[in-house]
Amino acid sequence: MTERIFNFSYIDKIVFYTKLLIFVVIVLLLVFFKYLSDFLNANFSAKIVQIFHKLVLWLININVEKEGQIFENPKGILFVSNHISYIDIPVLGSILPLRFVAKSEVKGWIVLGKLAQIGNTIFIERLKRNISFEKEIIEKNIYNGEKIVLFPEGTTSDGIRVLKFKSSLLSAVEKKDYVIQPIVITYNTINGMPLTRCFKPLIAWFGDMELESHLKNLMMIVSINVKVNFLRAISSKDFCDRKSMTKFLQNVINEQYSKNINR
Repeated sequence: MTERIFNFSYIDKIVFYTKLLIFVVIVLLLVFFKYLSDFLNANFSAKIVQIFHKLVLWLININVEKEGQIFENPKGILFVSNHISYIDIPVLGSILPLRFVAKSEVKGWIVLGKLAQIGNTIFIERLKRNISFEKEIIEKNIYNGEKIVLFPEGTTSDGIRVLKFKSSLLSAVEKKDYVIQPIVITYNTINGMPLTRCFKPLIAWFGDMELESHLKNLMMIVSINVKVNFLRAISSKDFCDRKSMTKFLQNVINEQYSKNINR
């Protein structure tokens, strides 16, 4: 069965490395225009990042199926999503011009860390002494009309279940009038075959997995299908505190994810 998953033929390799060359050339151009547009037009700058995410999906043949309506709000939105892999970023980023909230250690990753910085990622340390400052940054960006993505699990899961949500960063919208839209990411098939429990580690990146070896295995997959559910949006003002809001979001995301993987 594993051999069928990694059936990367000679033709597949030629196609992949040709695409990789094209990808690198276009990304270098995008980086140049991104730095230029940062000073000229913030909206165009965000669109360039979205184009980059689409290129990543094109390179590794990820097909995204979107389900549900994306809430439109000029004041900005906080999207809350489950988190399975580093490829969740280009999956979501290809749909909308988004800003992601990530752990500060990501900034130090070779290549990926630099790309995250170029992509306007908000880096946080998740330390109690910094939480007030970090939640103010998140709230300020939402207030200014940004679309922010938060992964409340705090880390990536094994893809079998949704981990318990942490409520700390949701304090940025606690008892305020902000729109929050839950998102559910579900990887369904690889190379046309169902993503069963034993193959989930090919997509999911968790525990002490080495990034380099995981990425190499990911590149050997010919195609990946992923579904992104946009669930009904809620208002942060409808909850008495961040813990009740966190519990509600965990429940609706977990319920939809369980439905998706059990179909």
